Amino acid sequence: MKINNFNHALLGGTIVCLTLAVSPGSFAVDDTALSDISLQFTDAIDIAAVENVQIVDPATGTDATAIEDFCIAGMGFSTFQILFESDNGTGVFELVGGGNKVPYLVGYDNSTAGTFTPIVEGTPLIGQALNDIATSCIGVADNSRFEITILNASWENGTILSGGPYTDALTITVTSE
Repeated sequence: MKINNFNHALLGGTIVCLTLAVSPGSFAVDDTALSDISLQFTDAIDIAAVENVQIVDPATGTDATAIEDFCIAGMGFSTFQILFESDNGTGVFELVGGGNKVPYLVGYDNSTAGTFTPIVEGTPLIGQALNDIATSCIGVADNSRFEITILNASWENGTILSGGPYTDALTITVTSE
């Protein structure tokens, strides 16, 4: 009988081993994939609502000035540069008429209530904060302005007062940074 007990014990151990060998966990298979997710915006910048500036009959003894509000909007960046260029001058802003030249100054304000930063013709003003994030100025209020100043000494003299009109085309270019 000792042999039967040995066989019985051996058979019981074999069943346990077979049971462990076919457990469901040993048939599991897995795999992994990776997906990088990104959010991008195509840079867009818009300048709009820049109107013509006309200074008529300035008061004697004063500088002739005018302010023009306009809009700058964009997306895909946080700062921009703005460049003012005179069609008549290189390095200076000039009105021309009747063979005469009348210099003028330009100032820029990246708001509609701040102070004006003097502009050098042909030199961009960099690092301007974007005030409105939009692909265009449609539906966006004016958020920038420029000022034209013609010093009294430049216009109030017989030569200039007896000529004219004096004109220039001021080109304003905005570029994302």
